[in-house]
Amino acid sequence: MKRLDGPLEVRILGGGQNWTNIGSLIAMGLSGYFSKLPAGSLVSAVTGDPGAMAMQAPQRVADGEFHMGFTTPLWYARMAIEGRGPFAEPLPLSVLAVFPHDDRLAFAVRRETGLRSLHEVREQKYPLRLSTPSREMNHPAGWVVEAVLERYGITLDDIESWGGKILRDRPRSQNSPSAVPVDPSFDAVFDEAIMTRRWHKITTQYDMRFLPLDRDILDGLVEYGMDAGTIAADRLQGVHVDVPAVDFTGWALICRTDMNEELGYLTAAAIHERHEQISARFSDRFDGMTAPIDMHTIARTELPVHAGARTYYREHGFLE
Repeated sequence: MKRLDGPLEVRILGGGQNWTNIGSLIAMGLSGYFSKLPAGSLVSAVTGDPGAMAMQAPQRVADGEFHMGFTTPLWYARMAIEGRGPFAEPLPLSVLAVFPHDDRLAFAVRRETGLRSLHEVREQKYPLRLSTPSREMNHPAGWVVEAVLERYGITLDDIESWGGKILRDRPRSQNSPSAVPVDPSFDAVFDEAIMTRRWHKITTQYDMRFLPLDRDILDGLVEYGMDAGTIAADRLQGVHVDVPAVDFTGWALICRTDMNEELGYLTAAAIHERHEQISARFSDRFDGMTAPIDMHTIARTELPVHAGARTYYREHGFLE
């Protein structure tokens, strides 16, 4: 294993509260008393706009601006590694860990609209008052919403030209008990994070219908590089049958493939040391990390695992 040979300033990119919670504990696991980093090293967890940081993390980590960073969904990291979707060429990235985040992108409408499919939105030129991440948010959910709508022959500009409106109403905290979950005048919510208090409020305060995505549409999205998923019956109020959807599962902590092996090893060790504390920060049923960390599954992924982290996981019986 290639060893670290001098002081480092390790930078972890983790936009928003969820990833800052995890990143700060990893930073403390890497540093502090009896740290195995070279003397004089510093570790920082850097936060910012969570949507934009998720979209930018693969490129910014590949460019060396950060040693490691979080992104979601897991298939977005795969796109970056394979050079698919918005990535013009493969990026030299590997995974350090994948944190449990069981999520889907939902297309839900109020029942009083009478809408049963996205085809009907186009056919009726329905003037939706739509709650969805706006373009200026540069959010992965907004990007995927537009990609899905495009395959149905719809753009956000179309919706506005039909008399609809893109509502800029996404709360800053989707789990704040006092946050208003959606503009009361809305007709539809197209968004992810379906485990949050926000979606619980929407589905208990309003009568919602969840629109299924057509199989050919999902097949095209999978060919593009996304993953198909299902919103399971009864996961949310108003979901009476399984609903085909775009999968939004997984929080991936990524790094450059050529990141120093000892740093990857020590990062895996820090996650192991702090995994119970990390899990404790996500103990509410509405939290974004949807299960406690299981060290036996945190690196079981189809994506390449960083060599140093893989060595640690194997030495401790977490990987074969």
